[in-house]
Amino acid sequence: MKPQSFLSSIGTAVLWKGLDRLSGLLKHIVIAGAIGLSAQLDVFYMALALLGVLIFSWASLLDVLVVPRMVELWRQGDKQQLRELAGGMLSLCLLVSVVLAVVIYSAGDFIALIAMGFDAARIESLRSAFFWLIPVLLFYIPLRFVGSVMRAVRNFSAFYQAEFLTALVVLICVALFRGDPHVLLWSLSLGVALSFLYLLFIARSSLGRLSNPFSSEVRACLVLAPGLLILHGAHSIYVLSDRIFVSFLPEGAVSALAYGMTLVALLPGIISLGGSFITVIAEKATVAERSARLNDVMSMCIYVSTAATVFMALFGQAMVQVLLERGLFTRMDTVNVATAILGYSLMILPMFLIGVLDQVFQVEKKISFMVKRTILGLVTNVVLNAFFLFGFGWGIWGIALATSISYWVMLLSGLQGVTRLGYGIAWHRHALWLSWMTVVMGGLYGFNLTGMAAGLDGMAQLLVGLLMTLVLMLAGGYFYVSGERELVRGSLRRIILGLRGAR
Repeated sequence: MKPQSFLSSIGTAVLWKGLDRLSGLLKHIVIAGAIGLSAQLDVFYMALALLGVLIFSWASLLDVLVVPRMVELWRQGDKQQLRELAGGMLSLCLLVSVVLAVVIYSAGDFIALIAMGFDAARIESLRSAFFWLIPVLLFYIPLRFVGSVMRAVRNFSAFYQAEFLTALVVLICVALFRGDPHVLLWSLSLGVALSFLYLLFIARSSLGRLSNPFSSEVRACLVLAPGLLILHGAHSIYVLSDRIFVSFLPEGAVSALAYGMTLVALLPGIISLGGSFITVIAEKATVAERSARLNDVMSMCIYVSTAATVFMALFGQAMVQVLLERGLFTRMDTVNVATAILGYSLMILPMFLIGVLDQVFQVEKKISFMVKRTILGLVTNVVLNAFFLFGFGWGIWGIALATSISYWVMLLSGLQGVTRLGYGIAWHRHALWLSWMTVVMGGLYGFNLTGMAAGLDGMAQLLVGLLMTLVLMLAGGYFYVSGERELVRGSLRRIILGLRGAR
């Protein structure tokens, strides 16, 4: 298979992750109409949040430990050693998954108590949720690792296809069995299991056979594990503290925040720069080369995220109304989700860039920078959550705003960290570019001030907002006088070529 370039990988990501997010949106539409923002949905999203701490973050840890070494072996053409390393790491992932599954299922009663603000009924439902999620416990970490193998050999689209398969399976199951009170849980388990088998089949030539999970090659890749374990612990505490505060909100608020985050994270999830950037930066020999690529990626992140932030802040409620407001999903539910979107929209640029900066720290073997950044974000999040929720009584808006501010603190800390590693950040260039795009996208706010948007129904508002956003983005990129203009043009051309190639 022909290796994919970084920008063409963005094109395939847009295609497959776009299909993935489309399936996810359709799933949310079905769920919203069937059960609304209910206790059942609160339990589902709280269970996912806890799995994010207990499973998903572990998957990220094992995922990144071995990518730079696999990239090195692939570039050297040492396919045999690459297969041996991949086989050993897959064995380790399966072993770790079994251990975690046993521990989490056995301690389910205790884990559910983390949601201390839940009432007794929701606590009991959360306890039973872990039974239905056992396949996720067993297969998610191996699934992520096999995806990292595909990225190392520049087959970026394979993992995106597997993610789409997961979302599609969940969508089909929810549509067919919407009356089943556990369908949200077991459909996710089925989707993850099938996606793992699919990716395992695709990657069979690169994986080789299961081998010694404690071989010298595997142990060498685990040299960063202690630092990553500390990072994992700090990140886990961050997420757990957030879940504790969220559990004190009224019934339906957990779901409103989850829906808001889903919609805000839609574009960063589709474009997905971080996953393939680690491969590209690992291939660059000097810090100067890595700095040049990092600054280009930062410019593209500013370009896309500025437009997305303004659009989500101004037209988030119209989006929720069009996508979700039907059946048991009420007008008040729309207002609650729109409130969450307004608070979360401020974190779109950090969502793009934090993952990219993390790849730099991993390649440079400076996990301590990530730990310090996460701890700083944790402290900020805890203090602001307590202040906004219990002090000001801001509820959904306060939780979302606290999260956004903590992400900005982590982003600024991360940027400071890469400069300490010798990377040259073009601060003046990025400040001018951000200012220009903010002024250009201010046209959307000007349109809202005219009052014309208020006279349109939700669908018309959404379509007009999307059209104006695209026009203003193109104008901003085309009329800018500096180098970003050519960067935007070249990137768009390559993404289009990548989409054509993916077909």
